This record gives sequence, structure tokens and C-alpha cells, in this order.
Amino acid sequence: MKRMTKTLAAGIALLLSQESLASAADLVWWTMNWNEQKAKDYAAEFMKENPDVTIRVEANVAGGLQSRILVALQSGSTPDLIDVQNGANIPLAQTGKLEPLKDKLTAAGVDFQDILPASLDTATHQRQLYGLPFQAEAHALIYNKGAFKEAGLDPETPPKTWTEFVEMAKTLTRKNSKGQQVFGYGVSGGGADQPGNALFRSLPFMWMNGGGILGPDSKEVIINSPASVEGVKLYVDLFTTHKVSPPSTLENDSNALRRLFQVGNVAMIPGATSDIERIRAAAPDIEIGVGPLPHPEGKETAAILGGWNFIIPAAAPNKEAAIKLAAFMAKPERQAAYTTTFPAAMSGLNDKRFADPIMDAHKEMLKHARPQPAIPQWGQIGQVYYNHLQEALLQSGTVQESMDAAAEEINLLLTQ
Repeated sequence: MKRMTKTLAAGIALLLSQESLASAADLVWWTMNWNEQKAKDYAAEFMKENPDVTIRVEANVAGGLQSRILVALQSGSTPDLIDVQNGANIPLAQTGKLEPLKDKLTAAGVDFQDILPASLDTATHQRQLYGLPFQAEAHALIYNKGAFKEAGLDPETPPKTWTEFVEMAKTLTRKNSKGQQVFGYGVSGGGADQPGNALFRSLPFMWMNGGGILGPDSKEVIINSPASVEGVKLYVDLFTTHKVSPPSTLENDSNALRRLFQVGNVAMIPGATSDIERIRAAAPDIEIGVGPLPHPEGKETAAILGGWNFIIPAAAPNKEAAIKLAAFMAKPERQAAYTTTFPAAMSGLNDKRFADPIMDAHKEMLKHARPQPAIPQWGQIGQVYYNHLQEALLQSGTVQESMDAAAEEINLLLTQ
């Protein structure tokens, strides 16, 4: 009887040990809902090459993603690999709970010379790399060639300078041959609780004019400097003074602008390559043109660098396998297929998917794209800016007054 008990106990111990091993090899990958099937396909390919690893793909939605990751990091119960917006990478690294990746990924064969340097900046904190960029994107000017033709403008020549931009936007603001009211340009007021929409579309106006919200070291507030105010004023004036943006401007987020473009109510919008795909699907009769974002005379254009990175928590239970999976996904051809815009690995742009000349302007804009300031207060700063930008759009005060008020609040945030 004792022998049977011992045998049973040994069997249970062996079973528990096997379950523990199985659990340890069950790598959890947090992807986004729009990439879930692609992630599952690549997971299957990886597991075929690495039969000792089992991958469980879990899909997230964008809303609340950073908070969910923070909760996982603080609890110590984390997934192994996470897709995260590049703007959240450094704030997450500042918790001290992400794994530094440069040496391990280099040893796993990742060619960092091929990755867009600005994308690597979004993952670099205190000279350590805490993320692997896999997607890069920047806005360009998307315009309706048919609206250009009807307004007597050359459909092959989008505006290059701010002066041309304003004049063309005014010319495009008219009733078309169908009696439909067309507005020249879609200004994003942000939409309800969506400061990111307005920030992505208006901050470049400051940057390309030599201004910004913060100085190069992210310690000096320059939002109310002459260069910054001039950039914001142009953005605001498109709606308030030039009246080339629709009445719904304060409610318009990126989706609303794209829908207005699709039905012909707006002739020019800023957008990503993913917007082109959606416009083509929804309104195949619109002849789309694309050009770099217009800039001040004698100055360079600019855009915010968007994109996504892989991160690995320091507490990840399957860290070695996660490094191997990240290196597997770093291959340019896989990035090219996995991303919704462009791969961060520049050689991936040679993929036939990106051969369409309509993407050339977006490729050009990548060279002028800049990451957002990587400081913990940036999310709050964006909200402060958004609040005062809306004041300016509502004409509650001048642009200078609104940016002065924003500067005061931002200075307080930086001293906390």
C-alpha cells in the first residue's frame, strides 16, 4: 500500500512537473485586434520551426492599451511579447520593468542598421534599447484630383509651400458641379476626448516653422514662442479666418475627416497610407493624389513619426523564446506583411506591396518624421495643448493668449 502511495505521489509530481514545463513554454503574445490573424499565422510558422515553443496570441484594442500594459508590468504577471505604440515605449521603459534588448537581439541576428533611426529613438531610454520597432508611418497630404480639376487647379501639382496651400484651399472651397459644398482642407479639432488627432495634425505646423511645444531637450516650453504661435495660427486660421474647413471641425477626428473626403465634402486631408487604402475601398471613383505636407517658404516639412514596437517585460516568463520570436518578426519581409503602413526595417520597403507610386510621398515624409518627446508628462501636456487649441478654434481668445495659457500649465507639469 505504501509502495502504491509512493508511486502515485511520484506520478502526480511528474505530471505537475510536466504541466509546469508546458506552462513555461506557453509564450503569450499581445497583438492588436487588426493584426490578430497575421500574428496567429506567424506564430504557427514560428512554432513549426521551434517545436519546443507554444505561442498563445491574445488580441488587444488600442483604447486603454498602455494602462493594461502598466497593470501587467506592476503586477509582475506579464505576457512575453507586446505590440505597443511607439509613443508609449519610453514611458513604459521608465518604469524599470522592460527588458533591454539591443545586445540580445543583435546576437539573434537583428540588423539594426536597417531600421529607421527615428524609430529606434522611440525605443531608446538612457542609451538602452527597450523596444524593437516594426512599423513606421508619417502623414502626407492626400487630395482629390477631381476636385482640383473642377476648381481649375493642376491635379498633378499639390501645394508645396504654406502660401500655395492656403491659396489652393481657398480655391477648392466652393460648390462643385453637383451643387455639393466642398471645403479645401480638413482641420481636425480632435473630436471628443481625442487630443491625439489634433496633436498629430497640428504639431508639425509648429515644427516645420522652427517651433514646437517643447525645446530639443524637452525641458524648455516654447509653445508660446513666435515660431510656434505662427504655426498654430495658420492651423486655426484655416477654420476661423480662411473658412476652408467644414463647420464640424471641432468634432472631427481622423475617421470623420476621411469620411468627409470620401463623400467629396473635403478636398485635402493629412493622412497615412492606411487612409488611402480605406478611401479606395469606400470610394473607388475618387482619383487620389498624394504629396508631402506643405511647409513654410525656405523651410523643410515635418511630421510626427507614428508606428509600433515590440517590447518584452523584464518579468516575462519566457524571455529567451520572446527574444527569438521578436528576431523572427524583425525580418524585413515579415515586417512588410505584418504592418498596416510601412515597416521600420527600411529594406522592407522593397516589397511589392509598396511599389505603388501613390506611396512615394509617404516614403519621403518618413525622412522628415520626428518622434514625440519621450517624457512621462507628455500625455498630460498633449491634453493641455488640446484644451487650449480648442479655445483658439472657438475664438475664446487669440492664438497667442491660448498658447500663453498652455505654456503656464505645461511649465507647472514639468516642475512636478
